[in-house]
Amino acid sequence: MKKKEKKKSPQQIRQEELHLKNCYLKRIKAMMGIMGDESAYELLGPKGVDWLHFLRLRPVKLVSPADPKRKVTNHDLDIMNDQLNRYLRNSFVEIGPEKKQVSHYDFYCFTETLYLFLRNVNKDHCLNPQAFKEKLPAFNNDYMESRVEALSKLDDHIDTLAWLYSESTRHNVRIEPEPKKESTSPFDRSAFYNNYIVYFEKPETELLEIDGHKRTVFQVGVYKNNTLIRIALTPEQLGMTGILQQLLLKVYIQTHAIDRIKERIGIYFMGTSYIEIINAILTQKPYRADDGGFLFPYSYLNKRLGYLKANVIGDKIIIRTFLFLTNNGTPEGKKLATMLRVQKEDKKYLGIDKLSTFINSDIETNENLKQIFTQAGCSSLFEMKKHMNKKPDHAIQCANYLSQYLGLKR
Repeated sequence: MKKKEKKKSPQQIRQEELHLKNCYLKRIKAMMGIMGDESAYELLGPKGVDWLHFLRLRPVKLVSPADPKRKVTNHDLDIMNDQLNRYLRNSFVEIGPEKKQVSHYDFYCFTETLYLFLRNVNKDHCLNPQAFKEKLPAFNNDYMESRVEALSKLDDHIDTLAWLYSESTRHNVRIEPEPKKESTSPFDRSAFYNNYIVYFEKPETELLEIDGHKRTVFQVGVYKNNTLIRIALTPEQLGMTGILQQLLLKVYIQTHAIDRIKERIGIYFMGTSYIEIINAILTQKPYRADDGGFLFPYSYLNKRLGYLKANVIGDKIIIRTFLFLTNNGTPEGKKLATMLRVQKEDKKYLGIDKLSTFINSDIETNENLKQIFTQAGCSSLFEMKKHMNKKPDHAIQCANYLSQYLGLKR
C-alpha cells in the first residue's frame, strides 16, 4: 500500500518556492553572461528581479485536450514529453557574433524570457534600462535570425514527435499550439506557458476485397504543421510504364503488415516507428516482387532490416505484409536459399527469420556463417547488434548447430 504523503506546512511551501525562485534567477543570470555580461543582473533592483521572475517562460510541454472524450493518457504524455525534452536539450542554436551555443531547452526558457523582458524594460524595473541593454549585445542585429532558426527547429521537433508516436492502424498524432486565452487580470500567467495540445486522430479506412476476402486498410498519412499529409505515389515513381504514369495512387496499409514487423523485428520494433514506414515509402526505390508487386526497403539507422511488400489494387497501393531480410521473396532471401539450400521452414526452424536471433546469438563469431550472410547482403543484421548494447557473454550459443545443420562443417 502506497504511503500517504505528509501534508506540507505553509512555511515549507514558501521555502520551496523561494528555493525554486533562487535556482531560476541563478540560471537567468548565467544566461545574461552568455548574452553579454552577468553584471546586467545588478542593474535590475529588487522590483526588476521580481518582475523578471514573474515574466518567466515555462518549458515547452505537451498537454491533453480539454475535451474529456479526446483525452490523452498521462502515461502517453509523460513518454512524449520526456522525448521532447531530450530533443530540446540535445539540439542547439548559435547566438551572437561569438556563435555561443545554447540548448533549445534553455533558449525557450531563459533566452526568450530575457528577450521579452528586454523589449519592455523601463525605469520601474531597472535602475538604468539603456545600460542594461548595452550589457546584453547578443540581442542586437543577428538575434532575430537565431530566434527564427530556433522556433523553426521547435516545429521540426514537434513534427518528428507526431510521426514517431503515430501508429498507422490505430491513430495519427496531431500536435498544435495551445490557444492563448484573453485575460484582463495582471496576475494571469497563461501567456507565459509554451503548451502544445496532443490529439490522437483515427486514420481513414476503407473496406476492400483482397484475395476474395474483405479487408480493412488504413490510409498512410502524417501531420506536418498541423495539416494531414496523405501519402501517395505515382506509377512513374514505382517504375511502371504506360499512359497513366502521373496518376496519384494513395498508400494504404493492412494490420497484417504491422503484425509482421512486430513479429520479425520483435521487441526491437520499439526502436523503430511509423517514421521508418514513411521513409521506406517516400525515400526508397522499390524492387519488383515475383508476383508483380513491389518491395520497399525498410531500414533503421540506415541498416536494412527487410521490405514492405505492396501491391497496386485499383487506384491504391496496399502495403500487405513485411518481409524480414532473410525471408523468401526478398533479394537477400533468394541468395541465402541458393547458397545454403534452405527453404522457408528451415529458416523458421533455425530462427534466422527474426532479428532477435542475430542480436542475441553468437552467429557472427563463426566466420564461415558470417561470410555467407554477408555475401547474401545481410551484414546489416550483425551491425544492428552494436546499437542494442548486447554483451558477447550473453549470446545464445547456436553457431555450431547452425553450421552442422547447414552442412558447412563437411
